[in-house]
Amino acid sequence: MGTRDDKQIEVPYNRDLKALEDALAAVRRPGDFFVRGVLETPMPRFEIEGAGVISFPIPDSQIQDIIKRAERAPYGRGCETILDTSVRNAWQLAPTKVRIGGKSWERSFQQILATVTNGLGCAGMNTSAELYKLLIYEEGGFFLPHRDTEKTDGMFGTLTIVLPSVHCGGELVIRHTGREVTVDLSNAEASELTFAAFYADCEHSIKPITQGSRVCLTYNLLQRGTGKKNKPITAPLYDREADRAGAILEQTFEKPDAPAKLAWLLEHHYTPVGLSFSGLKARDAALAKVVRDAARRARCALHLGIVHIEESGAAEPYFDMAYGRGRRWRRHYDDHDMAEDAETDDGEFEVIEVFDSWRRIDQWMDTNDHAVEFGSLPIEDREILPAGALDGEAPDQQRLTEASGNEGASFERSYHRAALVIWPQDRFVDVLLQAGPTAALPHFKDRVQVSNSPSAPAADRQTVHSIAERIIAAWEATGNDGHRQRDKESDRSDMIALLGQLADAPLLERFIAGVVTREYDGSENEAIAANVRWLGPIQGSRLLSHLAIENMRSFPAACVDLLSRLTRELGLEPTRGWIAALREIGAAIVGALPDLKKRKPDPPDGDWWRTQKAKPVHDTTVVDLLEALAALNASTLCDAACKSIAANPKVFNPATMIVSALQLLRERKGDAVLRDTEFQRLWAHSAEFLLARSEQPPESPKDWRLDVKIACRCDDCRELQAFALDPASQTHRFRVKKERRQHLHEEIDRHRLDMTHATERTGSPQTLVCSKTRATYERQCRQYNEDLASMAALCRLIGETDRDMQTFRARMEVARQRRALT
Repeated sequence: MGTRDDKQIEVPYNRDLKALEDALAAVRRPGDFFVRGVLETPMPRFEIEGAGVISFPIPDSQIQDIIKRAERAPYGRGCETILDTSVRNAWQLAPTKVRIGGKSWERSFQQILATVTNGLGCAGMNTSAELYKLLIYEEGGFFLPHRDTEKTDGMFGTLTIVLPSVHCGGELVIRHTGREVTVDLSNAEASELTFAAFYADCEHSIKPITQGSRVCLTYNLLQRGTGKKNKPITAPLYDREADRAGAILEQTFEKPDAPAKLAWLLEHHYTPVGLSFSGLKARDAALAKVVRDAARRARCALHLGIVHIEESGAAEPYFDMAYGRGRRWRRHYDDHDMAEDAETDDGEFEVIEVFDSWRRIDQWMDTNDHAVEFGSLPIEDREILPAGALDGEAPDQQRLTEASGNEGASFERSYHRAALVIWPQDRFVDVLLQAGPTAALPHFKDRVQVSNSPSAPAADRQTVHSIAERIIAAWEATGNDGHRQRDKESDRSDMIALLGQLADAPLLERFIAGVVTREYDGSENEAIAANVRWLGPIQGSRLLSHLAIENMRSFPAACVDLLSRLTRELGLEPTRGWIAALREIGAAIVGALPDLKKRKPDPPDGDWWRTQKAKPVHDTTVVDLLEALAALNASTLCDAACKSIAANPKVFNPATMIVSALQLLRERKGDAVLRDTEFQRLWAHSAEFLLARSEQPPESPKDWRLDVKIACRCDDCRELQAFALDPASQTHRFRVKKERRQHLHEEIDRHRLDMTHATERTGSPQTLVCSKTRATYERQCRQYNEDLASMAALCRLIGETDRDMQTFRARMEVARQRRALT
């Protein structure tokens, strides 16, 4: 790629949207025209002249004492002050008659004021609050819509703090430039203060108090040091900017060469844990609010994400690599986030060539601050804004690795920045599919739920059908090359369930045939069984028989579990068509039993990640298969299954797995199972196997002779052969060099000789000491005891049955008694 700017990572800016950047340039202040909050705090000392110290929640008796000392609250009309209870029904008390204090009050009041100034977008300005009146609204009290008059120089807003008292109603309704909010200020909790503030030019009203009385402190919010040259504080509203930005976004995404999405980099640094719309700082918060409005106007989706721009390649250090050898890191975070000390400076190396670069977005949050699983979306050219945002910025991470051997010095560096990410709603799925098919599932799920609502128009269903087709097509196109995204086990199940909710049989059929069969691991069984009715028996038989044929080799237990679930899901009396379908699936499974191997089969190229999750067959596999076939009255298949199981003892161990399966069958079906031909056949198979192996106890060795023929004819191996065949010798010493000792190790292990070998590390050369053991005999004894335990289990399973079973039982009883005697 050639020589590059040493200090800059190439960023895929969009340099054609200066109009959008200009439209948003004026957006500096966060906040809104109102703010509401609740503060849990120790209550202040609150005293009313003539009424004494007030308790919290304020009892009705004290409220009446305050009203006795209050006067009717007027309202202003131009220069007039008017008393009219049909417009305003409230009482007021002058601030000179109110004393409020206490140890915690100043700190609590400053917390409220900080919340208010941040919420109104005037933090950092020279503002203060001045107590104006104490107001009391009795039951039925209200105030019709009005705007506050400027009561003192510099007043830009009103703050109301509601003191705890039992009351209901009295919602504060605030209107400003076409928007309206309703704030519930009622609160009887004795340890909380409820408050609200708004700009003075807002129209507002108090709805009637429906129960109890409200007592509140009202403050004038003031801008100090104002004069003719000072611009008064107003609500940070950017409707014109939002309109303009929305129009530009709409025009941009309508162009045929439009980028799929746009990512506007934020000014502050945020960790993935701390990323949220509600947690954005300063101008980032203001910008997010405007962009949200603009995106809504342009019919676009908006999310937060972390942009990663990374590159690596060859480098030439500017410093002596003998100093501070090894890897050198630099990492930057926001002041309050985690940090690593910088170990290098910006000019430590020259970029010779960039070999690789990665650009992606992840860690998604929606506008409700809910994390969404979109995965890692690639960033294409012309998708980053504003242009030049990272110019002059040092990488957030940087590492230089010194030269080693034939490899020269290399570097890695990256930016990690939060961004507002925008794309058109009608291209939602296409954008998400950039990260793979499963990234679109959360959006698809939302659309399915909407389309299934009773009021959803028919067009919604057509749209959802189109989304499903695109997701399935993308899933099919991922192939099985071992490098595609490793989908979670639940993803395929989720897709099956969603297609079932749509009742879309053709798409469900396509997904099972093209994706599930290829990627099957058994995690999909529950979803397949729950939605198989949409396929119908003919297609269900065809699809799932093929799935079993393709996957029995690697996932036999999963395929049997699927048949068992299907049989249970379709009920005790499925239709004739479904019985035939399930028998076809059962036939596919039974037909694959003879080819099962104990060892996992070698997976096809690129399929190792899937087959490594395969579970071996076990006792429940045998039981589930026989019970499913019995439920289908498939006697021929039951017979074939039993023959295949008996003929494959390496997979279906007669001494352990079959015995355990027979015990499980007896537990589930009781004495009735003793009449089942399959049970009797497998019982006899296990009994015959155990008797053949352990009817007689293993014969104890009479001497130390080990029968072996070592192919190697070197002098050391001849000596080892002679030692092995010697019936009297138990230990032999080989004083030879290391490589010859190693050769003897390998021959002993290759022929699995009952012999230990250890080196005496004295003298030169050192001595290999070989000692014969009874390992084979001990192993035979352990197996003999285990087999006798299995015989006892088999004997307990049967009562008075046919003659063959009783003959086997009698022989096993004799074998067990023989062990007791010895």
